[in-house]
Amino acid sequence: MGSSARIAIPDAARLVDAVLERSTGKHSSIHGESHWQRVAAAALALLPETPDADPALVFLFALFHNSMRLDDGYDSLHGPRGAALARELRGGAFGLEDAEMDILAFACEEHTNGGVGSGPTVGVCWDADRLNLWRVGIRPDPRLLSTEAARSEQRIAWARRLQQEHFAWEELYRAFGLSDGRGPQSSEEGQEGGIA
Repeated sequence: MGSSARIAIPDAARLVDAVLERSTGKHSSIHGESHWQRVAAAALALLPETPDADPALVFLFALFHNSMRLDDGYDSLHGPRGAALARELRGGAFGLEDAEMDILAFACEEHTNGGVGSGPTVGVCWDADRLNLWRVGIRPDPRLLSTEAARSEQRIAWARRLQQEHFAWEELYRAFGLSDGRGPQSSEEGQEGGIA
């Protein structure tokens, strides 16, 4: 897709603050803010190998997908609630065309249903989330990953080590190129991925 020019995130810090202010699930040790940050970090490793994925939409997915969980148990409506929060904040903290909003909403609403994303943006979103299944002791199944970038044994092993890392939003949106209008930063670690 590559349409980040039609996505405006004028102040990523303000957007993160707005989501955290409204989030019902930010403090969870399993699905909370640190997980969202690791999803963003995993996505940064997948984006260079999935050039048609839209980095800004992937960043937004990482931020919204579990933001409205009620608890860590079965909560089948947390994705739709995350999409609803994104729709609520659209036009203020960030701007999306209707087509991009539809992609973000679909990615959030369907991310727990076990499907494989047919498009590169949704694929990177779902793969970045699934690579973080290690946090609950589940090894990601390559058959349930959407992108070639995520399916490699090396990437899956890397994702296990990712669970020990801690990230700050500032370094993430800088790496996504959201702080200065540039695109995502290419990783200096090659296949290993990470934040430069």
